[in-house]
Amino acid sequence: MVPSSTAMTTLTIGRRHLLQKSPSSFLSVQGRPSVPFPCIFFSTAPSQATATATATTTATEEPRKPRVVILGSGWAGFTLARRLSKSLFDVRVISPANHFLFTPLLPSTAVGTLEFRAIQEPVRTIRGLGHYYQAKASHLDLDKRVVSCEDLYKGTKFDVAYDYLCVAAGKKSNTFGTPNIERLEGVVVFFLKHLYHARQIRNRIVECFERATNPTIPAVQRDRLLSFIVVGGGPTSCEFMSELHDFINRDVAKWYPDLMKHIKLTLVEAGPGILGSFDKALSDYYLQKLAEKNIDVRLNTAVAGIDERYIEGEQITVAKFKDGSEVNFGCMVWSAGLKSVKLISNSTLPLDRDRVVVDEYLRVPDTKGRVYALGDCAASLSDKLPPTATVAEQQALYLSECFNKYYSKLDVVDEKNRDVEVPLPGNVTPALMPWNALSFLNKILCKSAPEFQYKNRGAMASMGFGGGVTDLKKTDLPSPKTTMSGRASYLVWSSTYLTKQLSIQNMILIPMYWFKALVFGRDISRF
Repeated sequence: MVPSSTAMTTLTIGRRHLLQKSPSSFLSVQGRPSVPFPCIFFSTAPSQATATATATTTATEEPRKPRVVILGSGWAGFTLARRLSKSLFDVRVISPANHFLFTPLLPSTAVGTLEFRAIQEPVRTIRGLGHYYQAKASHLDLDKRVVSCEDLYKGTKFDVAYDYLCVAAGKKSNTFGTPNIERLEGVVVFFLKHLYHARQIRNRIVECFERATNPTIPAVQRDRLLSFIVVGGGPTSCEFMSELHDFINRDVAKWYPDLMKHIKLTLVEAGPGILGSFDKALSDYYLQKLAEKNIDVRLNTAVAGIDERYIEGEQITVAKFKDGSEVNFGCMVWSAGLKSVKLISNSTLPLDRDRVVVDEYLRVPDTKGRVYALGDCAASLSDKLPPTATVAEQQALYLSECFNKYYSKLDVVDEKNRDVEVPLPGNVTPALMPWNALSFLNKILCKSAPEFQYKNRGAMASMGFGGGVTDLKKTDLPSPKTTMSGRASYLVWSSTYLTKQLSIQNMILIPMYWFKALVFGRDISRF
C-alpha cells in the first residue's frame, strides 16, 4: 500500500521531530538513507485524531540530553561511562571489546589460576547506558562531530554523532618491527593485553606439554616445545613468568613428571634491569627470586628476530638475540612495548610520541572543549605520566566530575551554542584513595584544583602464590613510605585487587578460584 501525499507529510514531520529531538537517535548507514529506530506507522488518510496525537506527543516528549560518545572500554573508558550522570548525559560507548578487563589479574588467567570470566565486566551492565556499539571507530570528523565506525562482524559502516567525544582507545602491543613477530603472532608468538590473548597462551602451553609426551617425537622437537620465552621486563612479563613457574612446579610436575627435566624458562629484557619503575632494591629482589627458580633472565638483550629452520628433519622456531645467541622455543609471550592503534595514528588529532596531546584539563587543543583524551592513548606535554591503569582510572574519575558538576551547565544541544567554547571546570578533588568506600578521605588529604592532578598510589607486582613486591616509597597515600616483599606484599596485592572488583560476583569468584588452584590445582584441559 502506497501512503498518500498527506501521509507522507506526516512521516516527514515525524522524522523532522526525531532530528530535532536527537540528531543521533538514528544511524546513517553508508549507502543507505538514514533510518530512524522508532517504529513509524503509515496511514493512507490523515485524521484529526492523528494530528492531535502527534501534537500531544511532540509537546510532552523531553528534550534530548547532550550525547557523550566514549571510544574504548578499558580502565579509562569503562570508568568514565560508569561515573557519568545518566540523568544529565546520553552516554554511548564504542569498542570492539564488549567488556572491561581487570588487567592486573590477566597473567593469572593465562595459566589457569583464575578463569577468564572472573576478571571481566560486560559493558552493558553499566546502569543507564544510552547504547553500546561493538564496533571499531575508523575515522573522526571533528568539524561535523561524527565518529565513523565499522561493525565488528560484517564490517558494515555507520556514523555516530556526538556533542562530546572522549577518546580512550588505549594502545596495542609494539613489535618494533622485529622480523617475523607479527607473522607468527597467534601461532608461537603471543601478546598479553586481552582476554583472547590469555586464552591463546593457555591453550598453547597445554598443547606444548601434550605434544611433548608423544613417544614418537624427536628430542630436538620435544626440547623446543618445552622452551618458553617471555619478552619484556615490566610487571606483566614478570608476573606471567612467576605464574608460569608456579603452574609448572605445582601442576605440570604432577601430571607430566617425565618432562620436568626438559623445561626451560627464559625472560629477556632489552634494558639493564626488570621492574624499572620500582625501587631498585625491589627490582633486585625480584631478579634474585627469578634466578632462584632457575629462570634464565637475560638483561641488556634484545630480540633480533625469529627464524624457522629444519633441524634433524623437524621444523624448529628459533629466537635470535642481538648479542648473537639463539634459543629454540615453543611459545613466546611478547610484552615489550606499546604503540597507538590505527584510529589514533591515522587521525588528525595532535600527537606526541604516538599519544594524543591534551592540556591540563584533558582537552584536545582547538576543539572548543568538545573532544577529550584519556588513558594510555593520551599525553600531557606538561606532565609525562606512564600508560598505567591507575593513571587511566584517575583521569576518568576527574573527567566524570568535570562533566557532572561543570560541563552539564552549558546547553550544547542548543544550536546557537554549537561553536561556543565550553568553559573550564571549577575545582575537582583528586582521586587518591583506590577504593570508593574511602573516597571521602580525598577531600581531607588532597587539595582541589581545576586541573587534573595525578596521585601516586604505589606499585605492586605479584610473584605467584605467597610472593610479591610492593613499592610505597613515593606514594601519596597516608601510609608509611616504605617497601614490602614476600608474603606481606602478596597479602597487600591480593586484598587490594580483590576489593577493587566492580561486581560482587567477581569478589566471590576470584577467591574461590584461588582456593581451587591452591588446594586442587589448575585446570590442564585444552578446549
